[in-house]
Amino acid sequence: MKKIELLVGDYEYSHIEEIFENEKDFKPVNEQDQVIIKALKEIINKKNLKEENVGGKETASTTVKKVHEPENKSLDEKVEFKI
Repeated sequence: MKKIELLVGDYEYSHIEEIFENEKDFKPVNEQDQVIIKALKEIINKKNLKEENVGGKETASTTVKKVHEPENKSLDEKVEFKI
């Protein structure tokens, strides 16, 4: 048996919580899935949470790109979308 202490970013932590909120009947397909699901559940288990805020650099970033649509949107001609 192993004891592991893991530092997880708030962003990742909230996404793992969302997974289990949205998938209440999360069923493993095979034994490997069973191990992954059990590990993820232990990450968000409140009994395993040692500290709420340990500081550190944010682990999430967002990138937004605007798509420039052509004036002519007809499907009869070749249409080029540019990013």
